[in-house]
Amino acid sequence: MRSVISRTADRLLHTVALDRLPPVPPDVAEFHASIPVVDLLVGTPLFRPKLLLRRRRGHVDLPRLIEGGVDLVGFTIATRHPDLRGTLSTPHFWSLGVPWRALGSDMAMAGTFIDRVEGWAVASGGRLRLVREVDDLPGAARGSSGESGESGESGGSGGSVRAFIGVQGGHVLEGDLANVERLHARGVRMMALAHVMDNALVGSNTGRRAYGLTVFGREVVAELERAGIVVDLAHMSPAGIRDTLPLLKRPFVLSHTGFQRLSGATSRIPGRRFTPRNRNLGDREARLVGEAGGVVGLTLSTRLLGGEDLDAVARTVDAALELCGPTKVAIGSDFDGALRMVCDVTGLPTVTARLLAGGLDRQTVAGVMGGNALR
Repeated sequence: MRSVISRTADRLLHTVALDRLPPVPPDVAEFHASIPVVDLLVGTPLFRPKLLLRRRRGHVDLPRLIEGGVDLVGFTIATRHPDLRGTLSTPHFWSLGVPWRALGSDMAMAGTFIDRVEGWAVASGGRLRLVREVDDLPGAARGSSGESGESGESGGSGGSVRAFIGVQGGHVLEGDLANVERLHARGVRMMALAHVMDNALVGSNTGRRAYGLTVFGREVVAELERAGIVVDLAHMSPAGIRDTLPLLKRPFVLSHTGFQRLSGATSRIPGRRFTPRNRNLGDREARLVGEAGGVVGLTLSTRLLGGEDLDAVARTVDAALELCGPTKVAIGSDFDGALRMVCDVTGLPTVTARLLAGGLDRQTVAGVMGGNALR
């Protein structure tokens, strides 16, 4: 049953617009292999029981991560979803590998998916290594947003990939602040306060009320920073972002988004909240996040980019550079997140080529592709 669900999700949801990618010039391929490449967020743990073998469909597996030159990837976990698109109800979570006894607890469901990621690492024979401390990060790029030739360091996965575990939605805490430390002990190193629905911490940008940060949310922000878990502002309501920014004292991210100025469509269906207009970042909030020092990860979702080709990716990068600044832009693809993508993870060298062809200098491109996320 689980493999059937995984294959069905890949066939129907995890599609790509570009089945055939343009060739990457040899000098660009060499450059891509020399720089740190980071994807802040993929949703693979939810839908993929197995990672180590190459698959024909879907966006991510270990062989394709290596082929795409990825040095560091954020495997993120979601534990609840409202009935917005008829997905991820309790039976679906069971079919995705969550034991019945865990279905009543967000923490227990998170633990199931953490076990899955840890199992991938153990079975990989060293090709997938989990990051728990700063010293576990790709040492060749740590602290640099420039290209390898300037820093004396190099990127390139070299046949292995590092990964960290993130969680989407503070509802996973079940109202208990002590669960922050418990998640840290399990290896979680990034948490989005919101996901696709409002919760006890903050309103979601696709929630029904989209309120700002609550008192409990403020307590969670402080506890996450104390524990060493990176705060992720993705999916938060505009009010929530504005409420949270003054509280942050450590590096933070907004892991995956597009921009309303490029894809701001609404829905003709009354009450439908999951639209590019709601989901994407407005100019005001983008500027505020950049000014506060946050790193903004850019999705490769065609719907949120507002286009199905590499030009749409380039337009989004250009907008992010303008709004947030050249050292504040990264990649947060949302691969395997039940969305159609421009390409799968093997297309990242092609993204590098398109950004260079569009006139961006190598230092800026190296930052976008991974250096900024590692600083």
